[in-house]
Amino acid sequence: MNGYKIKLGSITNGKNSFSFEIKDQFFEAFTLSDVEHAEIIVTALVNKDGDKLVLTLQIDGTINKLLCDICAEEISINIKAVADLIVTKTDKDLISTDEILYIKNSDNSIDLKQLIFELIILNLPRKRQHPLNKKGEVTCDKKMVSLIEKYTVKKEKLSDPRWDALKDLKIK
Repeated sequence: MNGYKIKLGSITNGKNSFSFEIKDQFFEAFTLSDVEHAEIIVTALVNKDGDKLVLTLQIDGTINKLLCDICAEEISINIKAVADLIVTKTDKDLISTDEILYIKNSDNSIDLKQLIFELIILNLPRKRQHPLNKKGEVTCDKKMVSLIEKYTVKKEKLSDPRWDALKDLKIK
């Protein structure tokens, strides 16, 4: 996976653009990921002004073969995101943050694979489901939804008797 590096020696003053294609084999290195199939284009824009480096990562593409949270059918989800980072060279062992990427003075390249992976994962929707139709109705597999509802055990939520007295309070 050495194809996701930017060589610092190739960066000139001004704006520099790099493009990476993310396919299924990218996610093989991340074994605990829900995402295994994708077609994503990553654009890395590096703005160099003397010793100052600003990195902008833009992702745009589709994540395929995710399971719908409602009916468990496979779906594809479009994904777009942008992240800005300041790249700082240092000899200290500092931990990078959301805004600052620390690299060693001796490093001659920036490895983007972990940053790209995190940007993809963090921009997945929390609820993965089929899109709504024009009437605003869910387009999930109706048979599967009815089976899930049939076999779901619904527990009645009992209230704590210590708090029942609060239900009678009337607040104006």
